[in-house]
Amino acid sequence: MNRIKNIIFDLGGVLLDLDVHRCLERLENIGLHEVRQWMTGTNEKGFFKEYECGTLTTEQFRDRIREEVGRELPDEEIDRIWNSMLKEIPDYKFELLLKLKENYNLYLLSNTNDLHWKECAGKFTYKGMPMLDCFTQVFLSYRMHLAKPDVEIFQTVLKEAGLKTDEVLFIDDSEENCQAAAKLGIGVCHYVPGDNLEVQLQKFIV
Repeated sequence: MNRIKNIIFDLGGVLLDLDVHRCLERLENIGLHEVRQWMTGTNEKGFFKEYECGTLTTEQFRDRIREEVGRELPDEEIDRIWNSMLKEIPDYKFELLLKLKENYNLYLLSNTNDLHWKECAGKFTYKGMPMLDCFTQVFLSYRMHLAKPDVEIFQTVLKEAGLKTDEVLFIDDSEENCQAAAKLGIGVCHYVPGDNLEVQLQKFIV
């Protein structure tokens, strides 16, 4: 019997299409030659992770970029390059959210940062509808000062949302994040970007 009542979505790579390679190339082109040791597209490292966990402000993050490249860069140029990995949310995924909302409580759990979230939030509009309203709650790493795959972020979501592990399905494009959630007894769907999300979900829900 299907017990799933709550579905937790990752953002980048699951709902939102990404072009991490484009961003990496542009960061390297401005002189950030060590960027691939910090940026993976799923779970970041170094000062990228600090920004993702909210321990660096946007201003401090920009300053670290300038420090690493060894020259001055306008805020606007840094922001444009940093956001260049963010593409769009396909229409069929918006339709899927609307359909799922009729029978499930939907949540968003994202490892993200201030600049990315400001850009992404504006993408949650479909046919004039504010699609963030589909989610009962939105959990963002930089506001929580926690990041996946730390199990504490999942424990915090479960507690704050009042969820039972056996009634939850978590969808993420990182196998490491899925494994962390599974350790707590949460049902997981490891989504491969480019696959049809609706087809993948049919394996887990009615």
